[in-house]
Amino acid sequence: MINIVFFGTESFAKTILESIIARPDSFTVVTVVTQPPRPAGRHQILTPSPVHTAATEKKIPVLTPESLRDTDIIETLHTDTADIFLVAQYGQIIPENILAIPRQGAVNVHASLLPCYRGSAPIHAALLAGDTQTGVSFMQMDAQMDHGPVFAQYAIEIFPEDTTPTLMARLAECATEHLAADLVAYYDGTKIPQEQMHTAATTVALLTKKVGYINWKTMDAALIERMTRAFDPWPGVTTSLVGNQIKFLRAHLITDQSPNNHTPGTLVIAPGETRFTTISGTLSIDVIQPAGKKPMSGDEFARGYAQFNGQVCASLE
Repeated sequence: MINIVFFGTESFAKTILESIIARPDSFTVVTVVTQPPRPAGRHQILTPSPVHTAATEKKIPVLTPESLRDTDIIETLHTDTADIFLVAQYGQIIPENILAIPRQGAVNVHASLLPCYRGSAPIHAALLAGDTQTGVSFMQMDAQMDHGPVFAQYAIEIFPEDTTPTLMARLAECATEHLAADLVAYYDGTKIPQEQMHTAATTVALLTKKVGYINWKTMDAALIERMTRAFDPWPGVTTSLVGNQIKFLRAHLITDQSPNNHTPGTLVIAPGETRFTTISGTLSIDVIQPAGKKPMSGDEFARGYAQFNGQVCASLE
């Protein structure tokens, strides 16, 4: 029996946790560490994380520290008889003195094929880059971010229609298909972690609201389309039209790329369709959301905002 302290917060981590709980023949989750409840929804109600909720339902003790440098948390983790710390989508850097606590080290489930896309947003990065493949890596953690040796990797295809939520769900499913057996093999020494090729590493920056701002001078239609899938649901893809912010929620490329003389960012109302020109290619917006309004189809926007036809969007700062 392997005793595990689980660190995780969001839906990807919840799926991983539930798969481990479902194997009581091999694992006991002695404690769960997750982010504290955060304001959520229109009324900003303090809401426990998905991992917190899942652990509570299974009556597993939950710790919600604001900081892992808190002395009480460190002492508590020392008293847990953990063989392994298992980490997935936790949301904080785990200090080296905590990683050193468990007898068999700390294992991270990372949503990329390391050393590609180290960092907190690997799924977004793969979609934004237009990759056709990604995967999950099981690695032994060290003091550097996503730097430790890897003992298993599994690749999956990225579909043209994938968004961050759909790809995240399939990656979680891929991880849970293999994790239990690989974790046991890692624990008993039959899976030996192998050093990453650090010279090939790429790192993903932390997502901010500004990464979803369209720059009409530099971004083409293909990139903006990928942004709508990569930045779903947050931070979204935003521009300004006649002084009002609008969000592109779903879009597709216009295959008939007949030449046009429009300035990049120009709104072109076509029959039943909302289009925007770019430095290369034209984008048709399937779902759009003006500020203060509910999301609407491109056809609804074309009918309701026809007076803006020919107006040019402004890039946000």
